[in-house]
Amino acid sequence: MNQKILLAIAASVGLAAGAGGTYLATSGPDVDAQAISKAELVAAISADPSLCPVPMVEMPSEEQALAAFRKAHVASPLLWDRNNMPEISFKLGQCDKSDGGPGVVCMTSIKMSPQAQPLDRVVGFSKSTTGEWVAMIN
Repeated sequence: MNQKILLAIAASVGLAAGAGGTYLATSGPDVDAQAISKAELVAAISADPSLCPVPMVEMPSEEQALAAFRKAHVASPLLWDRNNMPEISFKLGQCDKSDGGPGVVCMTSIKMSPQAQPLDRVVGFSKSTTGEWVAMIN
């Protein structure tokens, strides 16, 4: 056979193989996905709550957290005037289980006086053997 004919046949076979391979690589399986409604999701979770586990983290109330923070603040070696204690106000934010030890860590907003700007700090809380909350200030 003529060399030009062999070359044309080889090019045609290569082109067909490349086109077929491209088609197979780009055509995917047909997926019939459909979104479920909020009502269906709520019904499924209500029927089986284990579908949506919520970690139960025991955390102090805002009053317990404030008392624990004040107690830790008084015990701090950095406090130089224990006769003139600030009027600390405290807001408790999101809490999560502590990775570094027992208890929880919480985002807090602390004001050292009524006129002061709030300071956002992470404070750790854990329960003592008596059941009282103890604050860990970093």
